[in-house]
Amino acid sequence: MKRKSLLFTMALLAANCFLFTSCEKESEDLSVKGITLSPTMLTLKPGESQTITVTIFPENATNKNVKWSSSASEIASISENGEVTAVKLGSATITATTEDGGEKATVSVSVVANDPETVGEKGKTTPVNGIWKKYTAINVAGQIYVPSGQSLIVEEGVEVIINADAQDNSNTKIEFIIEGSLYCYGTSGAPVTFTVPSGNRDEKTTGRYWGGIIGSSTCSEILLDNVLVEYTGAITTTASPSVTKGLFKAGGGEGMVAFNTNNPKGKYVITNSIFRYTGEDAIYVQGGECIFTNNLFYAVGNEGGEAINVKAGCKVDAAFNVMYSPNTNAFKLSNSGVGGDRYQAQINAYNNTIINAGWRRDPGKPKGGSIWAEGGLVNIFNNLIVNCMFGAKAPNFGKGGEEGVVVESVIDYNFYASGTAESNVTQHQENGTKTAFDGFKPGVKDVVYGAHDVRGSAQGANDPQFVNFPFLTNPPLDFKYNESWNLHLQASSPALNASIVKTGFTPYFSASGLVLNNNTYKSPVPAAYFGAFGQN
Repeated sequence: MKRKSLLFTMALLAANCFLFTSCEKESEDLSVKGITLSPTMLTLKPGESQTITVTIFPENATNKNVKWSSSASEIASISENGEVTAVKLGSATITATTEDGGEKATVSVSVVANDPETVGEKGKTTPVNGIWKKYTAINVAGQIYVPSGQSLIVEEGVEVIINADAQDNSNTKIEFIIEGSLYCYGTSGAPVTFTVPSGNRDEKTTGRYWGGIIGSSTCSEILLDNVLVEYTGAITTTASPSVTKGLFKAGGGEGMVAFNTNNPKGKYVITNSIFRYTGEDAIYVQGGECIFTNNLFYAVGNEGGEAINVKAGCKVDAAFNVMYSPNTNAFKLSNSGVGGDRYQAQINAYNNTIINAGWRRDPGKPKGGSIWAEGGLVNIFNNLIVNCMFGAKAPNFGKGGEEGVVVESVIDYNFYASGTAESNVTQHQENGTKTAFDGFKPGVKDVVYGAHDVRGSAQGANDPQFVNFPFLTNPPLDFKYNESWNLHLQASSPALNASIVKTGFTPYFSASGLVLNNNTYKSPVPAAYFGAFGQN
């Protein structure tokens, strides 16, 4: 009996031990075995957000914490609580990883454009304000304007498509009048675009399909940052908004510019932007404090036209711009209209690269060919002037007066270079201006020769040595900019000689800057080389 009792006791202990061990193993096995996410695919529009639902296995796992990551946070970002926010167009993969065990699950995210919107109505004038949301196609069907005291913000990736058809029987085209303020915030990868329908886009012409962005006499601020403006230059009619508001004349070949201001008290900044295929001037300012930097201009002007045209009532810093083949000049700097609140024009134009200017102008009206100054206070230096029809011109330079250039002005320290390609225009051949060198030589009427200018002694002798540009053979009348060109300078370039450029100069807005929409924009200080770019 004792033996049987002992065996029973031992068996009972063994059973209890088995049960205890089994329970102990169960209580320890609360580690994560898997993870799933819902949904597994997301389609969002820029600015939209959605929270991902997480399920951990087993449900009673001890540690349910996960870490989130995005394969492209610039497209779709993810917060620590699993909220996905669409940033810009593209695709990204969101991954959740468990702290316990490193189990992973993913969600595929596609960010698509916002639904297109239509503003305006043919034959009518419509006010616009508020925000045009990022990556939205805005179809403009009629005349639009930003009312005085109001503002419009245009976010990155917005494409403003302006109807190119006539608005009435007089062939009036659409204009965008800014009576309040306009702020365009593009990026290098997603600029704001002002264009026309695809069927009207022709890179062999200079447009004239719409009337441009026009700041009225009440317009206080305009910012264009990473903006593309193209196919402007429409001929005005008596019904054009700019005409009815007294900003431009009607008809008579009066073409609209791509960008215009009329308020001497306004503030205007254009940077990192492109102006192309314009029937008339790209920038034409008749008032305001302005910063124009790091912009590209090409195919500007049809029968006339400048990249930047400045009148009385303006104080301007214009620097580090590339101006390729403007019809007449890269800069026309005038004191026209001075009087009243239209104060003396004041312009600093420095470190710009100017190529092929002036050749497409009617040879019978050779008004300039690179830079033309006919009034105001100008400081023009450190510019790289290549294959242009003439050197910088300034009638009555240093004589003062309404049409004369102020005696304190400086046109000096500029680098001139002429390739060997010749114009095939008969009148150019006959009047001895076949190459840029002909227009750079001493004795050419109205050309200002600075004591510190760098000028070649023969065609092709002053090669600035661009990294990639056909300096010698580029056709003078060519106006199609090749995006593969690299206008930086090689290490051996004479245009990198810091000892012969203008130094110690302070632009108007390099210190205090201009404040637009609570952001401060400052002019860059002059660089110790000629042109818009140094080395890569």
